[in-house]
Amino acid sequence: MVEDCIAQTGTGQQPHGSGPRAVISPHAGYAYSGWLAGAAWRATAGLRPRRVVILSPSHRHGFDGIALPSADTFSMPGFDVPVDQAARQALENAGLAHIEDAAHDREHGIETQLPFLHSLHPKAEIVPLAIGRAATDKVAQVIDFISEMDDLTLFVLSSDLSHFLTLGAARTHDLETAKLIETGQHDRLTPAHACGVRAVAGYMASRQGRGARVLRLAMANSYDRSGDASRTVGYGAWALFGTEDEIIPNPHRTELLNAAREALQVRLRRGYGPETDDKSFAAPLQGHAASFVTLTIDRRLRGCIGSLRAHQPLIRDVIENTLKSGFNDPRFQPVTQAELDRIRIKVAVLSPSREMRFSDQDDLVSQLEPGKDGLILSDKGRRGTFLPMVWDSLPEPRVFLDHLKVKAGLPRDHWSDSVTVHRYRAESFAETD
Repeated sequence: MVEDCIAQTGTGQQPHGSGPRAVISPHAGYAYSGWLAGAAWRATAGLRPRRVVILSPSHRHGFDGIALPSADTFSMPGFDVPVDQAARQALENAGLAHIEDAAHDREHGIETQLPFLHSLHPKAEIVPLAIGRAATDKVAQVIDFISEMDDLTLFVLSSDLSHFLTLGAARTHDLETAKLIETGQHDRLTPAHACGVRAVAGYMASRQGRGARVLRLAMANSYDRSGDASRTVGYGAWALFGTEDEIIPNPHRTELLNAAREALQVRLRRGYGPETDDKSFAAPLQGHAASFVTLTIDRRLRGCIGSLRAHQPLIRDVIENTLKSGFNDPRFQPVTQAELDRIRIKVAVLSPSREMRFSDQDDLVSQLEPGKDGLILSDKGRRGTFLPMVWDSLPEPRVFLDHLKVKAGLPRDHWSDSVTVHRYRAESFAETD
């Protein structure tokens, strides 16, 4: 059954060289959510983790803190899974977790993940962590402590979503939860959003997970299996990547570019844009993300508008910004039918931005990474941004910064103690010539 669940979905295929640092995987009975757990674990198929840290709520035992088991092995039907004893001892010595076997007795939040681990990563050891009454920052400390051991660790955040709501209320509530996860608003998550909220919020609050790029893999509800709309349970699967990772698989890149071109065609033909049905697109494109869309003709700019922060599904954001770039960029006249075949579309999907810390302008310049950084500069009520592609024409960090100040409506030599700069990365792809 586990192998079937893993094989059911191809959503785990990532761009070459990318792999998640963590996944959110449901833990209900496999008949209900097994295929979603399969989607989460399949996203890790290209990794070779030495250890897998599974963080789960404690469903049957109340206690304070974070609990490890005393046993060295989890015995499953037909196979054993070894516990990483060195990591367990290190966590105990650091006072970050303790041994409490009662927290692991029949704890399905951990055990349901183990057959997936054995199928894909049979040589990995586990660090099974049952979370009791523990603050978000304490969970974050544990995650950072383990992640600093080496870079061969995968984190599995075991969680279902809403519990025992009617179908309509559950779907609305779960979409709210998805938005909070995908836009990094972990501080607004509550146990009503997800039973594994402490694991999810703790990871996103950690240094390891801060600024993570979140890719939705799948969402579903127990109604899909049971047909009972009166008391349902929601499920979701996500993959969490590093800020610099590329996360959009090639088929979905093509889907975004095709949708953008179709939006231009519909607008030119009908005078207004298409109505977007998010559910008709792949799950990763239904997730929330910020995008910029650039239009060029003969490699010269013809329009560029985008979003700096995720606020709507990616597919909707790309279509909306395509139409704005073509018809609302104040630097250009609206696109015409005669130009359509010559236009090339480029999409940039932005990572969450993070505020930079610097003592003065020279310190800021020294931290910039040419060719990689996108910047948002704000001061005196003005704001401007440069995408990473701007480094192609402004390769010197100080010149890049000076031109960004001008774009924000500030003098080139402007500087003050109130200047703020946020850094982000962009994953870009374009139509071929």
